[in-house]
Amino acid sequence: MAMPVLQKIDPSSYIGQGLSGPAYVTEMSEVEASICTPPCECTDCQHSFYASEEQYRPCFWYRGRVSDRDAEIIAARHIKDAEQERQYLLQRLASHADTIVNRWKKKSRAKRQALLAGAIPELYEHRWLIPRYSYMPESKRGGLEGRNWARRCQLLLPWLSLEVLKMNPAVFFALLHNRTAYPPQDWATFDGRQLILSWACGHFDVEYSGKCVIMYGPRYGELVDWQASSAHRADIVGFPKARLILEGQAYLMVVLRKIVDEILEGVNLNQPTTSEKWKLMTKLGFSHTNEVELWSPYTNQAFSAPPVFSIDNLISIVQIRLEAVGDHLCFLQTEPAYMRRNIKAHRQGEFHKAIKKDAAGAIVTTEIFRDILSYWRWDWIKTECEYVKSIHDRFRDSIHPGECLPSVYDRALGALELLLVNEVIDRARHIGKVTPQRPGFSQNWNFQWQPANGPTAFKVDRKRGVPVEQKDCFDKDRLEWCLIQMQGEPDKQTNYDHAMLFALLENHLAASNPKEKARVDEILYQKLSDLEACHEMLVSVRLHRPQNIAREIDEVERSENRVAWKGRKIPGYLTQDDCIRLGTALLENFYEAPSPSGQKNSLWISRSQFIRKALEAFWSGLRKNPKKVLEASGFSAEEVHASMEVISSNLTQEYLDSVQAEQQRILASIESTRVPAAVPAQKEWGSDTTTQHAAPLPKAKGKTRPAEQVRGVEEIDRAVAGITVNSSQDRTPKLQVKKRAYDMLSLMFPATAEESAKSIEWSTFVHAMSDMGFLARNGGGSAVLFESRDLAEGGATGGKIIFHKPHPIPKIDSIILHSMGKRMSKWFGWHRELFVLEL
Repeated sequence: MAMPVLQKIDPSSYIGQGLSGPAYVTEMSEVEASICTPPCECTDCQHSFYASEEQYRPCFWYRGRVSDRDAEIIAARHIKDAEQERQYLLQRLASHADTIVNRWKKKSRAKRQALLAGAIPELYEHRWLIPRYSYMPESKRGGLEGRNWARRCQLLLPWLSLEVLKMNPAVFFALLHNRTAYPPQDWATFDGRQLILSWACGHFDVEYSGKCVIMYGPRYGELVDWQASSAHRADIVGFPKARLILEGQAYLMVVLRKIVDEILEGVNLNQPTTSEKWKLMTKLGFSHTNEVELWSPYTNQAFSAPPVFSIDNLISIVQIRLEAVGDHLCFLQTEPAYMRRNIKAHRQGEFHKAIKKDAAGAIVTTEIFRDILSYWRWDWIKTECEYVKSIHDRFRDSIHPGECLPSVYDRALGALELLLVNEVIDRARHIGKVTPQRPGFSQNWNFQWQPANGPTAFKVDRKRGVPVEQKDCFDKDRLEWCLIQMQGEPDKQTNYDHAMLFALLENHLAASNPKEKARVDEILYQKLSDLEACHEMLVSVRLHRPQNIAREIDEVERSENRVAWKGRKIPGYLTQDDCIRLGTALLENFYEAPSPSGQKNSLWISRSQFIRKALEAFWSGLRKNPKKVLEASGFSAEEVHASMEVISSNLTQEYLDSVQAEQQRILASIESTRVPAAVPAQKEWGSDTTTQHAAPLPKAKGKTRPAEQVRGVEEIDRAVAGITVNSSQDRTPKLQVKKRAYDMLSLMFPATAEESAKSIEWSTFVHAMSDMGFLARNGGGSAVLFESRDLAEGGATGGKIIFHKPHPIPKIDSIILHSMGKRMSKWFGWHRELFVLEL
């Protein structure tokens, strides 16, 4: 078999056909003769072989056919080369790791760039090769004019560039560590994913063999015959695609060796040095320049440990998201200042200035209910994950690479994958819908109210002069380009990978000026964070080996009766009239009403009662229809109760008691004319009792009902006079904390007007949490995961919690800081009297 013979022609004679640039012709008979029929034409196998129909296009022409013997030699050579280079690097790290660290760190960016350019001249200069290459004319020519070796190397490792290696020394150290600490077979699934788009677009010159390559275990790289079940489990990959994976791995190890050799130039390799600094660094983890939290493996997977499927990790991801959204909903119901702040954050930008009041009310209600729906969907995902875990634990001894999955486990995993992919699609579409409304992007759109189609109907058009073509958008407004691309469905192979897009977004914002950063506001960033978490979970499920059989949505909804599949059938919960009525009343009676401020007197109490009554009326109205919808959709009484409980926080006895206690305290304060005596500076809160050094408390067991709900946030902003503590009765052991943590805790659990009004820098908060025994890691978008060090290091105590990093200004305002304190009180048992200043 040979490629069709091409004849270059003058395109001017084909102007009528709309041709421009270089043109070629060939005989159709030659094209048909060159087609290599793959062993299977299914969707899964198109990741390994080009489909017959595709091969009519020049970019998918095989460049030749490889004999079985040659295919075996090629695969074995790549495996041998990669392992030899890996062993060489391990030896160098064992003897000279600290020398490598010291020399690389001391080099300026310019000197790192010079070293890299000299050692690997073919290394691509910039980040984000895949989108850049997609807009290059070269990518459109289908390889008809030849492809050079340098471009092939770049596309084999699209995440590697001169820019990414020179900017932060930690990136090279992380890459070197993780590619030597783990064998190539552990990286096979990730490396294969990085080639999906380039493979689907025909960016490589490939040769055909009907053989396959084993992609796991000690037989990794071995050539075998195609076998349907093994191929569909991804235990084996067709030679055309597998060759690219193996070639890329071998090339990467060569790159790392060349860099290490250049760094060690002039060093006496016969005199070993220490590796203690290297060992400590790789144990502690890696972070980006100017970031206090560790980087996210999801957006930095090439520079992290190879990804592995863990159902426990998925449950952990969804659990902390569920807790965060649940607490957010609780505060929206019980803390007027928190709800007011949330409404204000939503009502920003040109769009909200243009809309009418009833439309504004409907949008506010819709956004609040979307938070409720987000909680329910996280809960459904958790239920599916727990179901998968229960099946996995039953059949764990029967789940091995190279073997068929137990049928019931295969179906459970397929249902979870389907739920996650649809969640990603839904959240991505919502990003597309909401982005034009947000203040950082509304200036690019025209909004025309269309009352004939309903009070909330708007026509949204792109303004003239704003980039429309995606290449122009990539060059002129990369931020919006990124948000547009995120709306692509994850199953379309020619769409950009969401993980790459989130990494691009993270990098772009980190390098941007304050004005550009501010375009991604708090609301949009949190929505992006949830999308990122969903896609991270989806990728994890799809990395499971053996791979599950894909399922169809109609079949799953017919055959499964778990809560997630009952919930997904529900088309809606609120009518437009409901949204307008509830939202308009909320804006008029709550948001626009005078808030309690100034001296706490009878007027203050009256205003407080008025806005609380308006807030309670909103939630009472919001609960009615959803409950009826759930009951009519086959939800059991227990499932309805569990769903409604998260939006019933203001009905709990704890909340009612806290509001009553607050009012009684204020009334007592009004009656008292005594001025509180000055209080000397304290070094501890409460009484002198037994002390111990701070350590993360075990995470409290999750509750379905809200934990203790203290007074409204806006009511904490004055001195708490007349409160005394009976020290003789307080026998709770104290935890000694450093001054930085003590100061943070003073603001998190305020006791004075001054403390209540203060904000705190995000970096100070992260360092203070570190003093309290927590590791911070980027959790996607604005989310930062705080994990107790004991749990992070394999212990059994402690827990995890997510807080959102303030954006664009990294400062936590007092309202959010107080809510964070309540979350720590709920989940970790923190309270003001627990801590004392370390002596």
